[in-house]
Amino acid sequence: MTRRVKQTSAVDGIAGEIGMANPIDLPEREVFLNLARTYSVLSDQVHALIKQHGLSAPQYNALRILRGHGKPVSIYQIGEQMVTRQPDMPRLIERLEKQGFASRERCETDRRVVWVSLTKKGKSVLKQIDAPLDELHRDQLQHLSEKQMKTLSQLLVKARRPEG
Repeated sequence: MTRRVKQTSAVDGIAGEIGMANPIDLPEREVFLNLARTYSVLSDQVHALIKQHGLSAPQYNALRILRGHGKPVSIYQIGEQMVTRQPDMPRLIERLEKQGFASRERCETDRRVVWVSLTKKGKSVLKQIDAPLDELHRDQLQHLSEKQMKTLSQLLVKARRPEG
């Protein structure tokens, strides 16, 4: 169920996809536009799937982090580990608590710290999402070989970490 992108111009690649009359003359710009376009195409379906379960992508991300830790995590730690930055983590966690997916508790020794835990309802919603999301990812990227996916992942990490 992947979305096909039609080229609307004689120009190849991302330039043609977004209707440019001429090729992109700066490779860095072309890479950036390719990343943005790819994210948009792939994430639309992911967001739709997650939304069916009453979650936004950032809320799902926070729940995934909580499950990964398997123990209470500070709001600060969750914010640091989010795939995409969230400017208002306390509000995001508050919404998860109101939905019954997470619970909050102030640290007894440092009142500034708030610990967040995944509830049974939170674990349950993640379990409902896991298989369909894995299937969606496989469907979206089935045209790439395992070696291509590994290479792409390595290149993306390298793009984020120029020093390493």
